[in-house]
Formats: sequence, structure tokens, C-alpha cells
Amino acid sequence: MTFLNLLLQTLHNLLRWAVIIIGIIAIIRGFRGWLGKKPYYSTDSRPGMLYTMLFDTQLLIGFLLYFTRGWVGVLSSDISAAMQNPGTRFFAIEHFLIMLLAVIVAHIGFSAAKRAASDAAKYRRQAVWFTLSMLMTLAAVPWPFLSYGRPLLRLFGLQF
Repeated sequence: MTFLNLLLQTLHNLLRWAVIIIGIIAIIRGFRGWLGKKPYYSTDSRPGMLYTMLFDTQLLIGFLLYFTRGWVGVLSSDISAAMQNPGTRFFAIEHFLIMLLAVIVAHIGFSAAKRAASDAAKYRRQAVWFTLSMLMTLAAVPWPFLSYGRPLLRLFGLQF
């Protein structure tokens, strides 16, 4: 494995945790503001903005890994065999598509919250859309308990 690949894997893994943590913070702030009927301040959009920015960066690194690891070649050589193997299908199709959709949903939520007319609507849209995005994200993470799972933490080839 090349140094670039190790670096990309490490960044992708570490950024996963940042996306999840900041996403949860954005969701909590959304629900707290919505259910607590709080006024919406400009600082209330920052966790959502950071969530989408980190997610965009994660997606970019994921694209680089996807194309440098050869998943396109695996699919084009024998798509039927790739679809029969749960691990190959997960990384070549499911992980990629679900994460792409989760990023899109996060962006829709961030934009919808910014455009909402009332404070309650801003918080509600933030809470609902970011929750949908987070659920999709959590469903598409290769958790260690899955047969094709990955370690919780990867640091330049070291796995924890």
C-alpha cells in the first residue's frame, strides 16, 4: 500500500468521527431550539455549516479512495460476481451511494434551514434533515461488527 493510500485512509477514518460528532451536535442544537422554542441566532447555523463542510471533505477523500483502490475496475470486470459478494457490493456500490445521498440530504437541510421564515422552522428543518443524513451515514459506515467491517480507528496502517 502506498503512502498516499495510507494517508487517505487515515484522513477518511479520522474525518468520519468528526462528521459524526459535529453532525450529532448540529442535530441536538436543532431539536433543542425547535422544541425549546428558542430564537435562532446566526451562530446556530455554524454546526450545520461545519457538518456539511466536513462531510464534503469526507466525500472528496472517499472519491479519491474509491478510484485509487480500483472499485470501478472490480465492477466493470465482473459485476455479477461483485454483487454476490457482500463486502465488495457494500464498498463498490452501497457505501458510495448512501454516503453521497447523505451528503446531499445534509446540504438540503442546511439550505432549507437558512431559507426558513421563522426560527422554529429553521430549527425544525435543521433537526429533521440532519437526522435523516446522520441515519443514512450510520447505516453506511463499515462498522467492525459487520462481516466486511473496518476497524474503528486507522492510523497509517495501525488499526484499533
